[in-house]
Amino acid sequence: MKNKTILLGLNELNFDYIKFYIDQGLLPNFKKVFDIQTPIETTSENHYKFLEPWIQWASVHTGKTYEEHKIFRLGDIVDRPELVQIFEELENEGLLIGAVSPFNADNRLRNPAFFVPDPWTITKPSGNWIVKALYLAVHQSVNDNAKSKLNFKSIISLGLGLFLYVPMSRWSHYVKKILNVKKPGFKALILDSLLADVHLTLWKKYKPDFSNLFLNSGAHIQHHYLFNSKAYNGDIKNPDWYCQEGYDPLIHILSEYDIQIGKLLNLNNVKLLVATGLHQQPHEHLTFYWRLKEHEKFAKNIGVKRFKEILPRMSRDFLIKFDNEIDAANAENLLNSFYASKDDIKLFEVDNRGKSLFVELIYPNDILEKDSIYSKDSKFKLNNFKSFISFVAIKNGEHNGIGYLTSNFDLKAEKKINLIALKAIIKKVALSKD
Repeated sequence: MKNKTILLGLNELNFDYIKFYIDQGLLPNFKKVFDIQTPIETTSENHYKFLEPWIQWASVHTGKTYEEHKIFRLGDIVDRPELVQIFEELENEGLLIGAVSPFNADNRLRNPAFFVPDPWTITKPSGNWIVKALYLAVHQSVNDNAKSKLNFKSIISLGLGLFLYVPMSRWSHYVKKILNVKKPGFKALILDSLLADVHLTLWKKYKPDFSNLFLNSGAHIQHHYLFNSKAYNGDIKNPDWYCQEGYDPLIHILSEYDIQIGKLLNLNNVKLLVATGLHQQPHEHLTFYWRLKEHEKFAKNIGVKRFKEILPRMSRDFLIKFDNEIDAANAENLLNSFYASKDDIKLFEVDNRGKSLFVELIYPNDILEKDSIYSKDSKFKLNNFKSFISFVAIKNGEHNGIGYLTSNFDLKAEKKINLIALKAIIKKVALSKD
């Protein structure tokens, strides 16, 4: 029987921390994989601004560097049909393809077994109506995370997904996690648990020749709670109101990943590739993350005019679309003119692509109820800025361009490779006869 191939993307995980927990007698399935294939280092971009996961994973999917593919924003891939991805390449070779949350990937497949897009990339899902409804629910829950609530339709869809795509043996797992949902990192853990369980159920039903499961909660938890990890040996501490001393959210998500890896290792005739794209190292300053609550309301309040729509992206980012370049340029100038009144630190970073702006709320300090913002150009002042935003997190981890690759078989590869070489490795493994 021909082998099947699964690419498991564990976004931005730091394998040195995983090795720390392995040395503590934890994470047995990670240990199994590491013992078979010593993790290979992958190298990527040289400039920090290009060390974003949506750039790195576009490089994995296309086999091209940033300079070649020019994908700078999450979701950009849908406007770049000339960039051929690994998914359609393998389908053109006659393979049946499946994917759950492939990062910054466009669904261009003719007849996939299943394709559930990541929550931020606007491309069509493939599967039955329940799978499509589940995707929309995940999309809503992730993009509305600042509101900390789900709409009724999303709750029903997530419930149906849990009921139909998660085996009963896992239901007690979800009950325990839901009971701890207020603890740091548990909402993200539940999401990745669901994505992994859905992928496994769909995989067992359709048995695709190649499938990709991408999980991002480990990256989220490292970004926001790394200072609480027992593997972290630095001096910075998170405040107790944010994450209680002695509580380690990182080991919880890694333990969940370890369970999921164990399930994949138990599948017959499966070659498993595990990649991270890049990894995270400890951040060296106390930096706050903020997210707008109601993007359109805020934009109108500060004077952004004639925009078509505003689309929330990951964490602090959002996309504003316009009908013409003049309106976009005016909005860019306005956003770039805003500063915090109390310390005169700039609020936004803006990338202008002509008729659209990719905006990041970069203000790094704590914000109090009395704090205001002002425009250095228009002199407009917005009081009680805090009412327009939600606290997201305190930055704990930052990107490092070295990533990792490992597997449940000997890859016979160099100890260090460029990330763009991963596409050729995936293709060779997926098309192998043995």
